[in-house]
Formats: sequence, C-alpha cells, structure tokens
Amino acid sequence: MSKKVWKSSSPSTYEHISSLRPKFTSRVDNVLHQRKALTFSNVIVPDKKENTISSSVIYSQGSDIYEIDFTVPLQNTLEPVKEYGDAFEVAEKTSLGPKFVYQGETVSKMAYLDKTGETTLLAMSKNGSLAWFKEGIKVPIHIVQEMMGPATSYASIHSLTRPGDLPEKDFSLAISDFGISSDTETIVKSQSNGDEEDSILKIVDNAGKPGDILRTVHVPGTTVTHTVKFFDNHIFASCSDDNVLRFWDTRTSDKPLWVLGEPKNGRLTSFDCSQVSNNLFVTGFSTGIIKLWDARVAEAATTDLTYRQNGEDPIQNEIANFYHAGGDSVVDVQFSTTSSSKFLTVGGTGNVYHWNTDYTLSNYEPKDSNTAPQDATEISQTNSLEFLHKGGSRRSPKHVGRRNATAWHPVIEDLVGTVDDDTLVSIYKPYTEESE
Repeated sequence: MSKKVWKSSSPSTYEHISSLRPKFTSRVDNVLHQRKALTFSNVIVPDKKENTISSSVIYSQGSDIYEIDFTVPLQNTLEPVKEYGDAFEVAEKTSLGPKFVYQGETVSKMAYLDKTGETTLLAMSKNGSLAWFKEGIKVPIHIVQEMMGPATSYASIHSLTRPGDLPEKDFSLAISDFGISSDTETIVKSQSNGDEEDSILKIVDNAGKPGDILRTVHVPGTTVTHTVKFFDNHIFASCSDDNVLRFWDTRTSDKPLWVLGEPKNGRLTSFDCSQVSNNLFVTGFSTGIIKLWDARVAEAATTDLTYRQNGEDPIQNEIANFYHAGGDSVVDVQFSTTSSSKFLTVGGTGNVYHWNTDYTLSNYEPKDSNTAPQDATEISQTNSLEFLHKGGSRRSPKHVGRRNATAWHPVIEDLVGTVDDDTLVSIYKPYTEESE
C-alpha cells in the first residue's frame, strides 16, 4: 500500500502521522461489529540520543484491552510530512494479546490512572458497570457492586435510551459515562434506571475503598445523563437528554448548584471542561453547533435579576460559537490536557476538528455577563479552526464518528490518537503555524 498521507490535495497537513491495523494472537470474531475505545498511557520515555519519545496507546475491542507501544520524533519538523511515519514499527511485527480482559462486558470508555499505583486503568462497560485494573493482573481487581446475581461477580446495570431516540447513523451518544476528579480520589458515574425513571449519578470512592458507592443522586426529569465531567476536585457537571447542564459539588446536597439550559440548536450531545483553566467549557450539538463558555459568567447570570423582573429565565450567553461545515453532528468534545486554549471536536463523519480559542479570548471581557456571544463568522472560523483531521488515505470512506474513540495524549503536546471501526489505530500531530 502506498505510504502517501493523502489521496489528493488536502487542507490538512501533519507534523507526524502513523497508523496500525493490529494483528492479534487469537482469532477475533466480528471485529467490525465490536465496540472500540481508545486512550493513552501517561508514561513517556524520552531518548535524547535518538531524538525520540516513546509511549503507548490503550485500545479496547469488545471485552479485550490492548497496549500498543509507539515512538515518535521528539522535536518539531521544519515542514509538513508527506508520508506516513513508522511510530508503530515494532508493533507491526508482533501480534497483540490482551493486557486486560473485562470478561462478559463490552468496554465503552477507559481512563489511564497510574502504572505504579494501586490501580492502572479504569474501564466502563456499555451497560454502565465500572472495573479497575492493576498492572500485571489481567482481570479487574475492583468492580462496582450492583444487582449482584449468583452466576456472576460482575456488575449488571441496565442503561436505556428513549425509544426511537439517538439513531446510530446520526451520532453515537453514550447512555452512561464517568468522570474522575482532578486529584483522582472521586469518581462520578451516570446511568439510567429504566425507561420511566430518572437517570442517576453515583459518587464513587477511588481512594480509600475503590468502588464503594458514597452517594446516589437522582436527576429529575431525565432518562439519560450521557456526560459527566469534573472541573476540579469537587465541582462537576452532568449533561442530560433534556438539554440541561447541571453543576454539582460532591460535598454538598443532592441538588445542583446551578443549571444551564440549552433548548436551541438541536440535541445537546457532548460537553467538556478545561483542566488547565478550570473556567472554560464547551458544548456540542447534533446540528454541528459548538459553544465556548465561561463558567464564572454563566453562573453569575443565574443570580442577575437586572433583566428578569417578571420571572424570566436567566440570560446565559456563551463566549462564542462555531460550527462544523455541512451540519456535521458533534459526537465528542475534548479539551487539550496540555493547553488552556485548544480543544477538539469529533464529527459524525469521523472528522476531527482542532480549535484554538486564542483569537476568541483576545476579544472577550469576562466582567460583563450581558455581552453578546461572538457569533461564528468566516473570520472567527478561519482564526479558530486550526486543523482538520480526515484520517488520511488509509481510513475507510465508510468510517463514522464515535465517542471515546479519539484522545489527546496527556503529556506529549498536540499528539492525538484515534481508532476506527475497522481497527485502524492512528496517532498524529497537526502541522500548524506553531510548528514552523
């Protein structure tokens, strides 16, 4: 196969891109139909002599979780590459066996914790159960204890969507999720209780007794709470199928501190907050609309009665809004773990959009909560959409976007990984003006 990155001219250029279609030690049935997820290890090994840095991708397929080592150049290139790199050169020569196995479950999301700690990896199954894995031990060492039956030692939590909602071909909206506090001591997981009941949040210990349920919180009027994200050690937000973001504190009562309703722009499908700034967050919609927010301003608006003399809803304005061309739905949103100004969005097409908020924030005054949003214009889109990843020539044209199938590396700046339905694993670094 040709090693050229593009089949034709493309507006996207790379500082580096490598891909791998893994081979496995044992037969894997129905590989195209098995759900896949991807994250990175936070372990890095620089080699100054070779001018490289090594790390690994954590990749799940059904119940099996694999670790794939890679090595990328340490320094930026002076010009964009025209061919695929060999970051997976060693992995290409070997067959993979699972590092961890969550027997009887389908992994839908993973978070790498600490290779040398008590637990290495946290995994969620598609039905909402949680499992903790430790380096060197193939099976979970902790699991959430729910609805235990005599025939199994694994959790059995049934998550539902409303009938007819969330078609797979439109976008992949998760029906359960988890978030980890900044100090990693607390986990909040979401799940559905049934078609006619409220969705619930469970606050779970990840320090003294990992897996212990500390508290359960009902989210009234919702069937699905599909996203949970922490701002710091205690403040987190949940995003539900009623198009409402609720902001909570793990230390206080079972009611949200404040809420943000988003009745316009289609279904609210995704949400993430910056771990670098602690104030910025982004929402994404099924219509391809993306909004950047300041949590301080949005919260202050809930108590500002200046323009609400007759009981009107709060006027909560975003900082700015952007859009995916062609109405490409937003299926995932992720802030960079190394930059306060960068985030990516994943479209239903599988395209990955890289955004930089420097231009937007240079025109933003946070002291005025009534400032009108910076609406998407050709100028703002041009200055904010920094890069577009379409997958290169090796990606199948039938690829669609999935949640939890794209991730930023937690340490190596601007390095992103993706996994496609057909098992193609790719890592890349965009070539931007900063690369020059």
